[in-house]
Amino acid sequence: MTRQKLQQSPNSAKKVKPPFLRWLFITSLKLVLLTLCFLVIYVIYLDAKVRDKFEGERWQIPVQVFSKVERISIGDALSLPILAQMLERSGYQKVTKVWRSNQFALSSTRLIIFRAAFDSTDQEFERAKLTIDVSNAIVSKLHQDNRPVKHVLIEPQLIARIVPESKEDRVLVGLESVPESLLDTLLLVEDRDFYFHKGVSPLGILRALYQNLVAGRTVQGGSTLTQQLVKNMYLTREKTLIRKVNEAIMALLLEYRYSKDQLLEAYINEVYLGQHYANGIYGMGLASEFYFGRDINQLSAAQMALLIGVIKGPSYYDPWRKPERAKKRRDLVLRLMFEHHLIDVGTFESSVESDLAIRDSRRLKKQHFYNYMQQVKRELPALLSGYEQSAGIKVFTGFSMKAQLMLEQVTAKTLTSLESKYQQQGLQAAAIVTDKATGEIRAIIGDRNPTNNGFNRALDAKRPIGSLIKPAIYLPALEQYQQFSFATLIEDKPITMGSDQGKQWQPKNYDGKFRGQVPLIDGLTQSLNIPTINLGMMLGLDTIGQSIEMLGYQESITLRPSMLLGAVNMSPFDVTQMYIPIANQGYYEQVHAITHIVSHLEETLWQYQPRIEQRISAQGAYLLNYALQGVTKSGTAKSLSWRLKGKQVAGKTGTTNDQRDSWFIGYDQQHLMTTWIGHDDNKPTKLTGSSGALVLFADYMKLAGTKNLNWQAPDYIAMTDFERSTGNAVKEKCQQIDKYPAITTELLYSNCMAAVKEERSWLEKLFGGD
Repeated sequence: MTRQKLQQSPNSAKKVKPPFLRWLFITSLKLVLLTLCFLVIYVIYLDAKVRDKFEGERWQIPVQVFSKVERISIGDALSLPILAQMLERSGYQKVTKVWRSNQFALSSTRLIIFRAAFDSTDQEFERAKLTIDVSNAIVSKLHQDNRPVKHVLIEPQLIARIVPESKEDRVLVGLESVPESLLDTLLLVEDRDFYFHKGVSPLGILRALYQNLVAGRTVQGGSTLTQQLVKNMYLTREKTLIRKVNEAIMALLLEYRYSKDQLLEAYINEVYLGQHYANGIYGMGLASEFYFGRDINQLSAAQMALLIGVIKGPSYYDPWRKPERAKKRRDLVLRLMFEHHLIDVGTFESSVESDLAIRDSRRLKKQHFYNYMQQVKRELPALLSGYEQSAGIKVFTGFSMKAQLMLEQVTAKTLTSLESKYQQQGLQAAAIVTDKATGEIRAIIGDRNPTNNGFNRALDAKRPIGSLIKPAIYLPALEQYQQFSFATLIEDKPITMGSDQGKQWQPKNYDGKFRGQVPLIDGLTQSLNIPTINLGMMLGLDTIGQSIEMLGYQESITLRPSMLLGAVNMSPFDVTQMYIPIANQGYYEQVHAITHIVSHLEETLWQYQPRIEQRISAQGAYLLNYALQGVTKSGTAKSLSWRLKGKQVAGKTGTTNDQRDSWFIGYDQQHLMTTWIGHDDNKPTKLTGSSGALVLFADYMKLAGTKNLNWQAPDYIAMTDFERSTGNAVKEKCQQIDKYPAITTELLYSNCMAAVKEERSWLEKLFGGD
């Protein structure tokens, strides 16, 4: 029994414990299956990552902000030096002879521009040669491609780029806009088998190794363009085995998912090509501007060679810091281009002998339009989400670079002159120029020094507006035409008013005089305080508050008598908004910078829609405009009659206590301009509205050109006789009569208090009769 058990025990052990090889095989199989499962899951993860970014938001693209189309017509006032400065700021090159796009030539009386092609959503600009002749600062002749025309258009100018938080700056370009020779050279140097491999090229690695050994240095890389794209778009720059594996897998996935042209276009826009201070330069579109100040389709063979040569090491081959090293790299690429018949021998020889032809400074041209861009940045978030803003959008504005440069020049000159005349130091200014019909902002000054990127007085300086408030007080009276007219007599006598705190307020006119009674129109044109207070109290403070709100001021106002003299704090932007309906024949428009926004595919994402909202009756607007023209002819702004001799404009002066703020707002047929001059510390300026801010308005209008107001009287408005002593409308001849426009609907006429007695002739006296 024991022997039998002993004989059975080996067999039993065999059944309980499997052989080692079988165990090893099963374990290995499990590990392989587990690894395969892991790899499948990992590849699925990488595939999702590849697709998510490539088909979604590939890059955070800077917002490109453009100016409006500049229209120049025969008869316009024009400063050729200002226009030339605008072109230079826009990237145009000044030359002696114009022969290609983005060039201009200037003489004392002529400017020749080779306008670049540009496609906007509503306008397409073809390349054209524009000739502008000027005589006595007035456009006398215009030619487009040697044909006489009545006006010419200059394409919208790129005025700013809003770089995202990632600090990656780039300009998206489509594959169709990249020169064929540039693409051929790129593939020649970086990946000759691009259209044949599947993302990873073993032959390419071997060929690069051979070329590098023959040359004795690194002249080619082994990575395909697809691998470089993966490295730039998805991975970090660490040199580890895991990263290289990820790079290869993702390259294969990209090749499987997308066409070669899609990958090449992505590479063109993704490749890292340098550093502009804190911002990285990504993509050949921006790199072309960064290195050469040119559009990518304007590059010479030598410039293409340098651009492609820099890919290998933007820092190592930095043409500003290492020009000799960069030139050697460029010449090597040029030799490859020649050997592969991409350029002929003449181009090769001249290119090798040429200098690097880079911009003088690595700093991209800094646009000094900070004040205007602040308004753009305030409007943009309300129009598009942050995600939409980062998708390569183009923002078009009402900005006129020509107007902005004129405003900057005039502001500096005027303030210097005023400081000298009135023994002042440190005067500051703010000004806004607006198209009064559309509400589009043309130019903004928020500091006398336009390069200061600090406090923007035009948008944020809330100061008492003084007599600028008065049109909002007289307007509701003019709308109540059955009770009030320009001839209505308003008391101008000393008054005393009490406050809630028991204090007494005894306002005075600016000159300290009292006139007993004055016609309503004189209270506005002469900016008389006492008649204005009396009129405002007659109408009611609630009515005045509603008038200010109706004109466009949205913030709350404390209703108290002092508000009738402008004890209301507003910014120049607020004042501009309040005067738009007054200057625009009663129609309200929102003051704005952005006119429309398009995607990088030129699809319209948003467009400003005119409100066409009439807030003042046509008759009331006409009467108020008539009075404000009177301000500039015989009232507080009468100096405009000689400063802008022969020009028809309207406006209103404003001066605050102790002459701390000098205000003026004026308009012609096209533009509304708000100006403010003062001290940041609120010290007196010795300037009234007429001696300070008005001068800035006049100096700008003289340079920019004034278009005479031409406001036709609407229905039911007619020049009417009023008896001066009573303010009543009359039909008979009175001893003292004033003529004013009036609303004739249901107008009540009265008899004269002092009729004119007709003198009888000597014959009537001789023969008798009554």
